[in-house]
Amino acid sequence: MNLDPFFKLLWRHVVTVEILSHHFDRATGGTKSKQGLMDWVRGFLNSDSRDDKRVRESLKYLEEWGTQFWNETEYRVIEITEKVESDLTTEAKGRFGIDLAGASAGSKAQDSLSAEQRGELKRHGQQIISRAQVQDLNNVLLALDKVLDDPQQPYFVVIDALDEDWVEERLKYKLIMALIQTARDFNSVENAKVILALRRDVIERVFRLARDSGFQEEKYESMYLKVTWSDSDLLEILETRLSELARRKRVFDGVSLSKVLPRSFRSMPVRDYIVSRAPRPRDIISFFNCCIDSAVGKPKLRTAELRIAEGEYSRKRLRALGDEWSADYPHALSFAQILRERPSSFKISSIDEKDFEEKCLELAAEHPDSRDDLVKISIRVVDEILKPREAIIDVVQILYRIGLVGLKVHATERESWSDELGRSVSRGDIDEETSVVVHPAYHRALGIREK
Repeated sequence: MNLDPFFKLLWRHVVTVEILSHHFDRATGGTKSKQGLMDWVRGFLNSDSRDDKRVRESLKYLEEWGTQFWNETEYRVIEITEKVESDLTTEAKGRFGIDLAGASAGSKAQDSLSAEQRGELKRHGQQIISRAQVQDLNNVLLALDKVLDDPQQPYFVVIDALDEDWVEERLKYKLIMALIQTARDFNSVENAKVILALRRDVIERVFRLARDSGFQEEKYESMYLKVTWSDSDLLEILETRLSELARRKRVFDGVSLSKVLPRSFRSMPVRDYIVSRAPRPRDIISFFNCCIDSAVGKPKLRTAELRIAEGEYSRKRLRALGDEWSADYPHALSFAQILRERPSSFKISSIDEKDFEEKCLELAAEHPDSRDDLVKISIRVVDEILKPREAIIDVVQILYRIGLVGLKVHATERESWSDELGRSVSRGDIDEETSVVVHPAYHRALGIREK
């Protein structure tokens, strides 16, 4: 059964009720009553225009599905799920005498259904879900647009942490795809917007695993606002964090980075050195936390403490990279070992075939049933279906994709990184003469030789 319409229904319901409950709470000074909300919304609809009639009809939807208006969002999700489940159970019992609520998936009652009856039950179930989706949902958005008529009071629903374990893996990407589509639908509501915080790898995974046959990714690109951080932004975050730490410790003598860090490190200004290895807010905070841990009891960081902090941060960052991409490439860090003790930049042609084949044999033997693309590549090399030189390029492209390395396709160009806004590197761009540049964050963890 295609549950995509139900997932869209679920998100639109949750977001709409979330906005209306907050707006009503603000407008009425906190007097919470579902019926009061309905009467209040109807007050906006005093004409006989076509739009007002449609919106008045949409209130039936809110009255039917909104009994848990003032509960937490999770209760609204349960409510609407139980409503659809109840309709499905009633349909199955009335047509086939099957109590879905009390029958397990392998019950005799269900097993006795013919293929034709199973198909009919599935069709009717789909109709119930589709009916729930189309029942006044467009009118609900129209109602929301009508009620939120003050541009000075916009509403932003921000949804984060979608990459965490909030639902089982097989449903997660379908749900996120439905949420992205819901956010796009809310563009029709002038004073309310849905904002999703998603990592690049999560978006790629959603589009790859949850797309339907007619999906066109470019239609969604206008919705993106890619977040980038300048060096000054990152250093400002550190200064703010340091000031807050000083305030908590009741130190009020103007503590700053210049007072606690050495002037330079590894022949670079220390500030440039840190941001080169920690290009995101959470990275630079992690680095600085390692610095604090290495300098306990000392008034400032010396070169020795910074070196300890650098090693600890590098190892943590490599593990975190493996965790970030574990859904797609659970064995990525195994192949990261082909970078160990190399120069910070080297040609693909310098990777030894024999060492690479040994790594492929090891991975194929340990994980023969894995669906990881890196394991599949390894098995094809072991089975002599894929030549090692071609497989090396495939692996390097994956290491580029996860951000472990950058690639320099031409000697006259600077290296490209997959998370930058500029040119990306495709498989066809890579050959034996392409230079691999290991990200500075992972140098210490991989024993990379600095130039």
